Amino acid sequence: MDATIQAQAGLADDEVVRLLAEHGRNELPEPRRPSLPLRAAGQLADPLSILLLFAGLVTLVVLGEVPEGAAILAILLVNVVIGVSQEVKADQAVRALRTLTAPMAKVRRGGVARRIPAAEVVPGDVVEVAAGDRVPADARVVEASSLAVNESVLTGESLSAGKRAGGRAEGPLGDRDGVLFSGTMVVRGSGAAVVAETGAHTEIGRIASALRGHVKGPLEVELAQVSKRIGLLALAAGVVMVVLGLTRGGIEPVQLVLAGVALAIAAVPESMAAAVTTALALGSQRMARLGVIVRRLSAIQALGATTVIASDKTGTLTTGRLAVADHVEIAGADLWRAAVRCNDARDGLGDAVDVALLAAAADHGIRPDEPRLATRPFDADTRSMAVVTEGPVLTVKGAPEVVLARCLPGEATERLADAVPVLARGGLRVLALAEGDADDLDAVGLRPVGLVGLSDEIRASARQAVADCRAGGIRVVMVTGDHAETARAVAQEVGIEPEPVVTGPCLDGQDRTAQLWKAGVLARVDPATKLDLVRALREGGEVVAMTGDGVNDAPALRDADVGVAMAGEEGTDVAREAAAVVVTNGELGTIVTGIREGRRLHHNVGSMIGYLLAGNLAEIFLVLVGLFAWPDLVIPLLPVQLLWINLVLDGIPAIALGIDRAPGDPLASGPGRAGLLSGPVLSRIGVRSLIVGLLVAGAVEVTRRLGWDDDQVRTQAVLTLVFARLTLAYVARARRWTFEHGWWRGRAVMVAVVGTAALQVLVTLAPPLSELLALTTIPPLGWAMALAAAILTPPLCDLTRRIGRKLR
Repeated sequence: MDATIQAQAGLADDEVVRLLAEHGRNELPEPRRPSLPLRAAGQLADPLSILLLFAGLVTLVVLGEVPEGAAILAILLVNVVIGVSQEVKADQAVRALRTLTAPMAKVRRGGVARRIPAAEVVPGDVVEVAAGDRVPADARVVEASSLAVNESVLTGESLSAGKRAGGRAEGPLGDRDGVLFSGTMVVRGSGAAVVAETGAHTEIGRIASALRGHVKGPLEVELAQVSKRIGLLALAAGVVMVVLGLTRGGIEPVQLVLAGVALAIAAVPESMAAAVTTALALGSQRMARLGVIVRRLSAIQALGATTVIASDKTGTLTTGRLAVADHVEIAGADLWRAAVRCNDARDGLGDAVDVALLAAAADHGIRPDEPRLATRPFDADTRSMAVVTEGPVLTVKGAPEVVLARCLPGEATERLADAVPVLARGGLRVLALAEGDADDLDAVGLRPVGLVGLSDEIRASARQAVADCRAGGIRVVMVTGDHAETARAVAQEVGIEPEPVVTGPCLDGQDRTAQLWKAGVLARVDPATKLDLVRALREGGEVVAMTGDGVNDAPALRDADVGVAMAGEEGTDVAREAAAVVVTNGELGTIVTGIREGRRLHHNVGSMIGYLLAGNLAEIFLVLVGLFAWPDLVIPLLPVQLLWINLVLDGIPAIALGIDRAPGDPLASGPGRAGLLSGPVLSRIGVRSLIVGLLVAGAVEVTRRLGWDDDQVRTQAVLTLVFARLTLAYVARARRWTFEHGWWRGRAVMVAVVGTAALQVLVTLAPPLSELLALTTIPPLGWAMALAAAILTPPLCDLTRRIGRKLR
């Protein structure tokens, strides 16, 4: 069948049935999601979860301690529930893409135009589209009448894209003027197109495939490493304990089991997950009040570690709305009245160029009021629009080279021709207007009226935000679908170093990663190039925050260390679901606020984890020492006592460390890139844990020599450990333990330390609670020793720090 006849008639019904069976429905595929049991099993595979599960089962089954075993398993259950709920939320990104597919479509089948569900569109269908329609599939244009489509969700360009029959079908998305893309919106004209791809094979479908899975942020990765190292440490300590216990002899197997349970509980910082989550949740509430909505709590710390912001231009650095930035008017002409005559927009609705011209004319007191006698809408082939109004007056608007070619030669025309490149070099889109006394839409010999330069309006806060980023050691790379010259002009205006400007189509395959890593501005990009940019930066050791608001940004938002969706007027649900952070006002300056909060929390989370791990390592030390140094005592701390210290008493100071507000501007401290368990951090934690462990071991040894019974000795061990660990919070908070450095000024930490100490005193002295934790009364000397350990812990830690610095 002739292609023209086929385009007019469309597919036959039997052919539709065959194609539907072959290609499937025009829907984005629903990804297979693991069941809740499988998700829970994945959470239990964590090394710390395995340790807790082991300790809980042994306590219940082997030792028969129901309350203790139930408490351990309850803690494990809470951790699993939190992890599963986070996984479920991660599946929402692909689901949001399904809402962009058109619910109905108009197709030609068997020579008749029909409205059918968009899901039933098949390759080969001829679809008809008009202004206001959402395109149902990727299709080749075969008919076009002033057809223009808003493709910003895919290309990031603010201008509508003109379409023509037989236009380009290859190259960057923004240059394919012969293709309609699924999910885009027709803003002007009408046309018909033959469907080429449906469902998962469309551009939006490819984006959906790229969104599957979850990319872990820096905090998630580091916490996983913490868990793995703690698990390996506990395993190694357990093996050493069993081997030495069996070699030495004289230790009952039950005692070894009891010591093993105590070791597992001592190794696991039960309150770490809850404390980190609480600190990040409180931080997210503060950020929400400032317009930064955190969808994944770990993204807060990733913001603090950010070294590069890959910023989308449209909607982030600019408003996404065109505005008249400059103009040239011929003396005696009325530029703004001409702009109103030759304009299809009304009440702020219409093509972005026409809306901008109407707004500028309104600022000059001119509004549409003249009836039209004839109109030729803007056409992509002629690149012009013509209108005849009463008079008659012919007004023409369009590309300067087209409009000026229809004007009378002379000084005015030459002046405008010379001004065109000047405006264009400023990154402006230039339009020319002319008029004449004629009723012929094709008339020549027109009078030049003037030029209008339009730009995507720069956000008022963008310049300051870029300056703040530079001061904070953060590089800003602008990413856009616009042309290179436009991108360079915008970058220079907001203060971004534009060089080198790299264009997507010109990227060298062999040196692609290096070019992307060095780019100051990346122009004419497609979704795959944005994704490559994020990956290249991450491979180069950068922590990347990617901003965006369109469907085209979604894969890069998902793969960045922290994806930031700009939820302005043009923001899409797909971008919001793929991102870890949503900025409600769409401003880059608000991201800077989030980075400040993230840097503060990065320091706080490091302090919190250092505090918890130092205490847990001290407990491991005591369990191992107790088994062999005091065989009649077996262990100086019972499992239930360790659980009480780790879960309740440690949790309160840890949360206080998480919400602590250090003085000064966190942005000035530089990116928080130090690992949670780097070499220097581990050495400090090890020294602090040894100091606390030795102080507690010394208190136990003194009380044993004084002839105290086992319950009194264990009570002394609990009190000494609790009080020493509480003052360790000040060591974790401050770089130096000295009065002039204000270690004592943290109000939240002080309240937590005093409150926790009071709680421990209450539990020790109140019979029902003390019996539950196997605590008893001790002489005043014991309280004095516990208090002395608390006082000595900070200066001893600071002394070792000073000695270590001198030795280095």
